[in-house]
Amino acid sequence: MFTFVVEFLSLVLFVGCAWHAARYESRGFAQAWFIGAYVYAFIRETITQVALQTYAYAPEIVRLGVAQAIVALLWGSVFYLAYQFARRFTASPNFAPVAALMFVIAASLALPIEALAAQLHWWLYADPGHALFGGVPISVPLIWGGGAAIFYAVFSKVNSSRLPDRGKLYAMVTLAPAIAAAHLLFALAVGFIG
Repeated sequence: MFTFVVEFLSLVLFVGCAWHAARYESRGFAQAWFIGAYVYAFIRETITQVALQTYAYAPEIVRLGVAQAIVALLWGSVFYLAYQFARRFTASPNFAPVAALMFVIAASLALPIEALAAQLHWWLYADPGHALFGGVPISVPLIWGGGAAIFYAVFSKVNSSRLPDRGKLYAMVTLAPAIAAAHLLFALAVGFIG
């Protein structure tokens, strides 16, 4: 029901975050972050929809293959928002404080998205288990947070390398399957715990 809303908001959030990243970080940063995140999300969602089938999207959502085409933009946008907020809370150049804050912030940002999706049937979980907000498993915000921390772990290493901007973009696209695999393993571990 009203799936165009989540697709429109995903697109608007993506455009706003990509513009902000290009303007305040760099164009190369924005390209590596958002293209890398989209490829990662697309791979992750394809595997989730084909092999795991832990949740199903509404039939009206635009797809590219079995993965949603526009909603996948949410992953990079939520991660970028978490990154920007984390940088406001800590000036530490170390990886760990930023990743930890990104974990908490991404989980917090994902919770209202997931709750709204469950209420409007944009996507539904096959087995909500211990549910929050009427159909969102407790583990789902943790999975978003883990995805943000894992993505940032790889991105921070690539971004601090001596590669030129184009090389950083290629590295993020090349590493997207590894990021997706790591995140799926994390999601499976959290799903067994939650």
